Amino acid sequence: MDSSVVKGYSAVVGIVLVAVGLLGFVNNPIVGQPNALFVTGAVHNVVHIASGLIALYVAFGLEGRAQVNGVIGFGLLYLVVFVLLLVSPNMFGILDYPVNAADHVLHAGLAVISLAVGYTARNESLATA
Repeated sequence: MDSSVVKGYSAVVGIVLVAVGLLGFVNNPIVGQPNALFVTGAVHNVVHIASGLIALYVAFGLEGRAQVNGVIGFGLLYLVVFVLLLVSPNMFGILDYPVNAADHVLHAGLAVISLAVGYTARNESLATA
């Protein structure tokens, strides 16, 4: 796996998360308050923006092995978020609204795909070294 794949993946995830975080502050049917597909509040929107900025840093601020490790770390972060939200859908009172099944699928998907991209890149770089 070329490092451009890792960079591209991180960039797309970062842009989407920042956009979703910003979109959550505007009334719409996709992301936002009670009637949206993904129910979020102000804190949840800020978390999306922050995690999107982390992904963008991984894409544009890191290189080589550090970038690959950044994607793996991002996947682990979302795995922890997924598990915590399964245990407490409002993350122990931090979130304004409890997350729904769509959020669980999205968080699990981000975790699994990020880990797969990161570990595939790491394994291929070790095989070519």
